[in-house]
Amino acid sequence: MNVKYGIIGLGGIAQVFAGALNAVSDTELLAVASGSRERAEAFSKKFNASKIYDSYTELIHDKEVNVVYVALTHNFHYDLVKMCLENGKAVLCEKPLTTNKKDTEELIALARKNRVLLMEAMWTRCLPSFQKAKEWVASGRIGDVKLIDAKFCFNAPYDPKHRLFNPKLAGGSLYDTGVYVIEFTTGILGEKPEKVSGFATLAETGVDDFAVINMSFKSGALAMLSCGTRAHVNRDAGIYGTNGRIVVYEFFSSKKCELYDNNNNLIESFEDDCQEGFVYQIRHFNNLFNKGKLESDIIPLEDTANCADVFDKLIKQWGIEENL
Repeated sequence: MNVKYGIIGLGGIAQVFAGALNAVSDTELLAVASGSRERAEAFSKKFNASKIYDSYTELIHDKEVNVVYVALTHNFHYDLVKMCLENGKAVLCEKPLTTNKKDTEELIALARKNRVLLMEAMWTRCLPSFQKAKEWVASGRIGDVKLIDAKFCFNAPYDPKHRLFNPKLAGGSLYDTGVYVIEFTTGILGEKPEKVSGFATLAETGVDDFAVINMSFKSGALAMLSCGTRAHVNRDAGIYGTNGRIVVYEFFSSKKCELYDNNNNLIESFEDDCQEGFVYQIRHFNNLFNKGKLESDIIPLEDTANCADVFDKLIKQWGIEENL
C-alpha cells in the first residue's frame, strides 16, 4: 500500500523533497497546499499531485493523507505541526522542528500523548555515509573520540526581507545551517552536550549571520562547529579519535567517508552513488509509518529537543532576543 503524502509549503526545499518522493516506490504525493493557488497548481502539475488545497487546514483534514510534510519557514512549524498531531496525522517537519526547547518539548509530548509519528527532517543522518561513519565510531575503529570539526556556511546576498535575514521568519544561520552541524555531532557521538558556548556576528536585522559553536560532552569529546550565511567554507567534517580519524566529505550531502589510522594511512573508504539523498529519509520514514512506530531511531525526538536547548543557550549568550 502506498504511503500518501501531503506537502504544506511549496518552496525550494519542497521541490527537492517532492522530486525524491516520486522516486521512492510505494509512495504517493497525494496533496499539496499553498497560500497561492497558482503556485499550488504549478507544483501539482510538475510533481503529479492528485489534490490541490488553498488551505493548510483542509489538507490536514484530508482523511486520505497519511503523512504531512511541513516545509514552511521555521516560524510556522509549531502551529502547523501541532494541528497535524491534534488531528492524528504523522508529521515529517523540516528542520528545525521549532526554534526553542519549550515549543519542541510541547510538540513531542503531544505526539506521544496522541500516539502519532513525529520526526524532524534531519535527512543528513539517513545518508549511508553518515551511518558508516557512526558505525566506525561506535565500533571503536578510531578509539575514543576527542574532537569533531564540522562547518556549514554559504554566501547569500543580503536581503533583509529574505527568510535567512528576516527575524519575523525566524531567520539566522543557527536555525538554518547550525542545526545541521549540531545534530551531526550529537548523532555521531550519541549523547547530548554538557556545555555550550559560542560567538556570533549579527546582520543589520538583528539575526546571526555567522557563528562559531563549541560543545563539550561527558565522554570527553569536544566539538568545534561553525555556521554562516555570509561566506563559503569547506564542508568536510572531521572526527578525530585516539587511534585515528574519519573524514566525512561534504557532510551536509555526503556520499563519501574515509577512515585513517594515526599514521595517516587510509584504512577503509566508503562511497555511495545515490543522486538524491532525500530518498533515504523518505524510505526511513515510510518504514517507521508502515511498522506503526512513533519515533525514529536515527533521528530520535530527544536529539531534536537537545538541539533546541542548544539554540536557547546560544541565543541567550548572543543577546539576540533583546535585539529583535
